[in-house]
Formats: sequence, C-alpha cells, structure tokens
Amino acid sequence: MKKVKLSDVAAAAGVSSATVSLVLSDNADGRVSENVEKRVRAAATKLRYSPNLVARSLRTQKSKTIGLISDTVATTNFAGQMLAGAEETAWKRGWLIIFVDTSADSRNEERAINALLQRNVEGFIYASMFHRKLDYPPQLKYQPTIFLHCSLNSPDTHSSVVPDEYASASLAMDYLIKNGHREIGWIGITNPTVGGCERSRAYVDAMKKLKVTGYKSLMFNTFESYANDGYVGAMKLLKGARRPTALFCFSDRMAMGAYRAANEVGLRIPQEISIMGFDNQPHIAEALWPPLSTMQLPHYEMGTWAAERLIDELENQDSESILCEQKVITCKLIERDSVAPHHPMKG
Repeated sequence: MKKVKLSDVAAAAGVSSATVSLVLSDNADGRVSENVEKRVRAAATKLRYSPNLVARSLRTQKSKTIGLISDTVATTNFAGQMLAGAEETAWKRGWLIIFVDTSADSRNEERAINALLQRNVEGFIYASMFHRKLDYPPQLKYQPTIFLHCSLNSPDTHSSVVPDEYASASLAMDYLIKNGHREIGWIGITNPTVGGCERSRAYVDAMKKLKVTGYKSLMFNTFESYANDGYVGAMKLLKGARRPTALFCFSDRMAMGAYRAANEVGLRIPQEISIMGFDNQPHIAEALWPPLSTMQLPHYEMGTWAAERLIDELENQDSESILCEQKVITCKLIERDSVAPHHPMKG
C-alpha cells in the first residue's frame, strides 16, 4: 500500500502543505481558520495519514520521547510498578517512553544508550532493580537524566528518587513496638546494599531507644535475601535461648522462610510469634497465611516522580528554577494479619 504523504492531505483538503503542517503540529491557532482546520483534520483522518515524527524531530530537535534504561526492572514483576508509574505519567503529558532492559550487562547498556541517542530521545530515566549508589554511565553525563531507585556517588549533577529506607524501617519497628514487642529479632543481610545497611541501622537505633540490652543476640545476617536465608535465620533465633516475640525481616522473601521456621518449631503466627516483612512483594505478602504485614516499597510513586521531574526539566530547559534534587519517599505500612499485640506472661 502506498504511504500517504503530507501533499496528499493538502490536495484532499484543498490547501497548501504548509497549512497541513501547521494544523497537524497543533500550531494553527491564529494562523488558520477553524473551517480550514476541520477540513485538514478530516482529510488526514480519511486518508489515515500518520506524520513522520522522526523527520519532524530531526528538524525541530524535539521528539517528545524519553529513553528508560533498566538493569532487570522491565523483566521483573516485583518492580514493574516503577515502569507503570513512569509510562502513565508520560502518556498524560504527551510523551512517549521507550523501554530498554539491559539484563545488567554493561555492554548492553552502552549499546542501548547509543541507540536511543541516535533516535533523538530528549532525556533518560535510569532505573535500578534495587536501591544502590552508582557512578553515572559516561554517555549520560551530559544528558538530561533522572536516576530511579538509585542515586549517584556524585549527586550534584542529576536528580534521583529513592525509597527512604531508614524512615520506612523505623516505621516498621514502631509498629512492632506499639504492639507491645521488645524482644524483636532482626533477619537481615550482610551484602552492603543501601537498603540492607539502612534497614539494619533503623532496627539497631530502635532497640537502643528501647534500652534493650544484648540486642545483638537477636540479630541474624546472611549474604542473600532468599526464603531459605530467612528460614535459616529464623530457626537460629527461634531455637535460641533468647526467643524473640517478633521477627522483622529484611524482605518478604525472608519472611516467607521465617513462616516455615515458625511452623516447624510449633509457633502460631501471630498468636505466638509476630512476623514483619519489607517490600510488599506481589505473590508473597498476600499469598502467605496469615497474610504478611509489611512495608510497601513506593515503586509506582518513584516512577511517577521520575517522569514528572524529567519532563519538567525538558519542557523548561531555559528556566533556572529546576534544580538538582535527591528525592526520598517513605514506604507505606501495610497492616495484615501476621502481627498481633504481645501480652507478657504474668509470673
């Protein structure tokens, strides 16, 4: 089928190609009569004309397109809400997002960024599967870029948005404490991620504030955060001489392992042991029985903020009011049925 050209629309509407261009680029106000504009749009619809946006972007240097580079986010359901938040925001503001998942391969990342630059994207969102600090990819140093779920070691050049790990973990500890728990066990990770370090720090500070002595005997750390790691940690704590009344787990996956351990030692959840997770991971937190109380990582909100911020920058490049910002968003407490008030035995 022959591709419909701008000149075909002009001929059908009885106007010049320049007039068609003004109408279809939404620049007709005050230049073209309402009647002529209606004729042009009717002709374009009838002929099913699609403007060549690539050619237009080469002329104007405006493609209204954002490149979103992710390591493994696009292929992981858990963090997919980051992409959903960014995409929905972009659509509402008339922008298009092109997703590229690099599978955490630096060579793929370099190729992806170069390919998007060749397609005249106006800016980038760089998304990470987990909260980490990094050095910006060299190709993005001078490109408008927002870092999503990660931040830069040199944060004075680009904006970023991340979860407030410390404040969120503190909320989780406050929740357990308000339910009467003092002997709270921590099952965490030694892997030095931002989340691992900050959540652990919040636990320690809360136990110090409670003036719980010897709280380190209530801590178990492992390198990974899978269900089996949570199981091993919970078994150690629940079989120890100082059995906790509640467990705060670094992740929902670890909490899933803690459920198994509690079942094996004959403890009912939450009547005899309360368990708190972190992430609100789909297919885990709600699927466990009883459903898991946890902290909701603000994936959607972070994606929304990243897209809003980048589009603001791209649409106001001459404004000095858009400053570099390191945004943190606190997680939401999701109360389900795995935490119950602790009633100390009278003796």
